[in-house]
Amino acid sequence: MTKNPSIDVVLWDIGQVVYQSPFERFTELEEHTGMPVGTLPRGPFSSEGDPAYDQVDSGERDEPEYWRDIENLARETVPGLHIYESLRELGWEGRGRPVVLGLLGDIPQSYRQAVLTNDATKFLGDGWKPTWELAHYFENIVDSLDIGVRKPLVEAYSACARILDIDPSRVLFIDDLTVNIDGAIAAGMQGFRFETTDPAGSVSGLRELLGV
Repeated sequence: MTKNPSIDVVLWDIGQVVYQSPFERFTELEEHTGMPVGTLPRGPFSSEGDPAYDQVDSGERDEPEYWRDIENLARETVPGLHIYESLRELGWEGRGRPVVLGLLGDIPQSYRQAVLTNDATKFLGDGWKPTWELAHYFENIVDSLDIGVRKPLVEAYSACARILDIDPSRVLFIDDLTVNIDGAIAAGMQGFRFETTDPAGSVSGLRELLGV
């Protein structure tokens, strides 16, 4: 296989792409905090569907608001609970998706590789960058807190492209939310939607697209 001639930079989201999503860990969280298993919604993993999450994916609903609603639901059973703090107590380190980590290791042989994430402190805690276990895969890590604007606003992608000193059209952006992919495309980038319920299938598609 050969390098895709239209791509120079592979730009990754972190949250539900490189790592397991919170949904995949909610059973563990419920057991850890004493909530009845099944209390929290499972988003795209729900066999019955999650219309509220579908609205987040399409951009009809604000993602932080969705997670606040989940936290409020959890607090009906466990007063004062902070979802992300509790998940961090259970540990994110070492929870990277093995199939994704394998691809992260192969990409730098042919492409530059970077991150654009919306406030990864939620997952990884304050001051996460200097000690992040996966930092060695990336030449640059751009967080919305650094640039003052969040995906899916076009300005977030444009700011990232300036930091990377790259024409947006030469960037392939990978994210789990359709609305964030749409934002990247509006900024002139190429986009690939990562399906969190099928990481292996998504990685297979990326390998074919990238020729790695």
